[in-house]
Amino acid sequence: MSARTEFTLLVGFLGSGKTSLLVDWLSLPEAADTAVIVNEAGEIGVDGAILAEGGTVPMAMLANGCVCCSLTSDLVFTIRALFDARAQSGLPPFRRIVLEGSGLSRPGPILRSLAPLAPLNLAVQVVSTCDATRVVRQAAEFDEVAAQLAAAGTIVVTKPDLGDPAEALALARSVNPLARHVVEPDRFARARAAFASAPYDLGIRQDEELPSVSHPRISVLRLAFSDAATWDDRLDAMEDLAAFCGERLLRVKGFLRRPGSDVPLLVQAVGTLFAPPAPIPAAGDAEEGLVVIARDLGLAELQAGLSSAPVRITAFHGNSLLSCTAA
Repeated sequence: MSARTEFTLLVGFLGSGKTSLLVDWLSLPEAADTAVIVNEAGEIGVDGAILAEGGTVPMAMLANGCVCCSLTSDLVFTIRALFDARAQSGLPPFRRIVLEGSGLSRPGPILRSLAPLAPLNLAVQVVSTCDATRVVRQAAEFDEVAAQLAAAGTIVVTKPDLGDPAEALALARSVNPLARHVVEPDRFARARAAFASAPYDLGIRQDEELPSVSHPRISVLRLAFSDAATWDDRLDAMEDLAAFCGERLLRVKGFLRRPGSDVPLLVQAVGTLFAPPAPIPAAGDAEEGLVVIARDLGLAELQAGLSSAPVRITAFHGNSLLSCTAA
């Protein structure tokens, strides 16, 4: 079975250093065999020969053998064009594809638009930059910042030499304690860590103390199922959660257990878009439960909204629920 192509959505607010992080990554040897999709190819200084002069998606070869292309109005079409061009060259699919989103983009709708690409079996992850010089102020003023941070599997503190990385980290962890947080002074080590594969490292360790939530509009809550809950009850509760929260739902992550099975299922959602539950045999001792990150939705309101579901909802302070890591 061939390896899955990794699809990384790189997001971050305006001026937070997304392009600089991407350029640093592309200069590393491990970035070879990457396709990059940007709104304007010139933003990352593309040089070299055009690979598809007559095609509908302009492509250029980068110095390290990677391919860069300009995003058309249809992301699905652009990605398919990359796969088709690669196949026509006689080479296997790219190892990874990186899409640099705009500074005001919200990850949920972008990920939802990838649904027609399900047959490609992409391994999708979200990386968000977190500007050490401005993120605290921006998070208070712009909803997009919280949405980007909450959706990320990896949050990278950028510009640590120009701002307060500890303050930025505290903000990032209060908005999204589920993410892998990268605070690295060396720019190339930072880029390497940003794009490292992290299949299901859920981030929080049993002995880790979470910061108090410093974002006034973000709630981090835990859903635990009752012993009497059936598998259908669990699925119905997730549907009810998405329906009740709507756009206020930013992120869901955790494990479910099908009654009678010893293999936990990893559940993830960005916004109301849930990925199919994935069996993780190596996480056999993981505790069942879901962590929910929501905006403008408090504990009491969610408890009332899901009062008919066989779940117990509490504020999340960190425990063994998310302590399992596997490569």
